[in-house]
Amino acid sequence: MEKVNTMELTTYTYRSLADLLQAMFEVSELKGVKFSLQISKNISLIKEELSSLEESSKPTAKFLEIAQLVQQLETSESISDEEKKEKIQKIESENVELVEERKSQIAEFTEMLKEEIGLSLFKISEDSLPVDITAKQLLGINLIIKE
Repeated sequence: MEKVNTMELTTYTYRSLADLLQAMFEVSELKGVKFSLQISKNISLIKEELSSLEESSKPTAKFLEIAQLVQQLETSESISDEEKKEKIQKIESENVELVEERKSQIAEFTEMLKEEIGLSLFKISEDSLPVDITAKQLLGINLIIKE
């Protein structure tokens, strides 16, 4: 019987880890003890690794406040589109520094997604794959399937 604890240090970008995490959530309800065990362990490992990245992408409370005002204006049916546009431009012009800080934060976050990191994840052998896994799901978790 093959060992479940087959881990391998591999280099990933933060973006590929985020994509892999999403793909693992999508297969997390498929049946199979070994498969489920490895998926759940990998989810925990990746979530831990991405936590600081996630924290760095959060907008400030002040920016969220301004964004909520803009959203309320955009969805308002009581004012014309021209009035909405004028009010949104006024809010943005009154908060130029805040908007620029957020743009800068997003740009930095986008660059961080390209950074590489070495991480040991549990590799899943082909014989541990659930019989009802789809090709789309396989493509999503391909980085952790043992060749």
